[in-house]
Amino acid sequence: MAVLLSPRELKLTVIQISSAAILATALGLAVGHRFPLFAPLTAVTLIQVLCAPHRRGLWLFLFGEVNGALVCTMFIPNFSTRHAALNALIGAIVAIGVAYATTPRNPIKLVNEAIEPVLTRLAHNVRGIASALRDGDTSAAGAAVHSLNNSDDDLEGLKEVLNQVRRSAVLTRVSGKNINDYLSTAKEISFAVRDIRSLARHAWWGVLRGGEPVPTGLPQMLEALADGLAVLRDEIHKDGQPHEARPLLVSAGRWIDVMRSQPLSISAAAVAASADAAVLELLVASGVPEGDADQMLHRPSYS
Repeated sequence: MAVLLSPRELKLTVIQISSAAILATALGLAVGHRFPLFAPLTAVTLIQVLCAPHRRGLWLFLFGEVNGALVCTMFIPNFSTRHAALNALIGAIVAIGVAYATTPRNPIKLVNEAIEPVLTRLAHNVRGIASALRDGDTSAAGAAVHSLNNSDDDLEGLKEVLNQVRRSAVLTRVSGKNINDYLSTAKEISFAVRDIRSLARHAWWGVLRGGEPVPTGLPQMLEALADGLAVLRDEIHKDGQPHEARPLLVSAGRWIDVMRSQPLSISAAAVAASADAAVLELLVASGVPEGDADQMLHRPSYS
C-alpha cells in the first residue's frame, strides 16, 4: 500500500534528499573525484533510512548501495574500491549531518507539548459536563460539547508533530530513547478524544435534553475521569512516568461499574460505554499494556 505524504512532509523530504545529494557531490568533487556518483547515492539512500519510520528503508539502502557500487565500478574509469569506500564515507557523513540538521532536537518534548492542550481541553470540558449534570444545566453541557468538537485543531497539530518526529525515530533510538512509546501514548489519547466526545454528546443531548434521570454515579465518574486527565497531562508535561494518573482513571472505572449496577436509560448506558472505552485507552496511554489495563478495570480493587 502506498503511503501518501502531507505537503509538509513532502517538502521536508525533497529538502533532505536535495541537500544530501548536492552536498555529497560537492564534497566528492572537492576531494578530487571526477565522477563522485557513489557519494550522493549513499547520502540519498542513507538519509531515507535515518529519517523514514519503515524498516524497509534498510533493504532499499543496501540494494541501492550494492547496485551503485557495481555501476560505478563497471562504467567509471579508474573507480577503485578505495574510491568507492571514500565516496560511501562522504555520503554517510553528509546524510547524518543533513538528518541531524532537519529533524527535531528533542522530538519527545515536542510530542509532549502537542499532547498537553488536548488533555487540557478534555479535562476542562469533562469537568464541565459533570457540573452541568449536577445542576441540570443543559446550555453548559452544550458549550462543553462544542468545545470538545473544536479539538480538531489540537488533534491536527498533534498529528503534524507525530509525522514530523517519526522522521527522527532512528536518531532518537541511538540516543537511548524509543520514540515509539511516546507515539503510542499520543495515538491512544487521540482515540480517547473520540470516546469522550461521544459520552459528552450523550450526556448533553440524551440525558439532559431528553429529560432522563441522571444516574447517581455519573457526575462522580466524570469528576474522577477529569482528575485522571489533569494528572496525566501534568505527568506527561514533566516527561515522567504517569503512574499517579492510573488510580484516578481506575476510580472512574469503578464509578462506571456502580452505574451499570443500576437501571440505565439508553443515553446513560451510552455514556457509560464511551467512558469505559476512554478510561481503557487512557490507561494504555499511561504505559499499561492493554490486557493489564482491562484486568485493572475489572478487578474488585486497584493494586
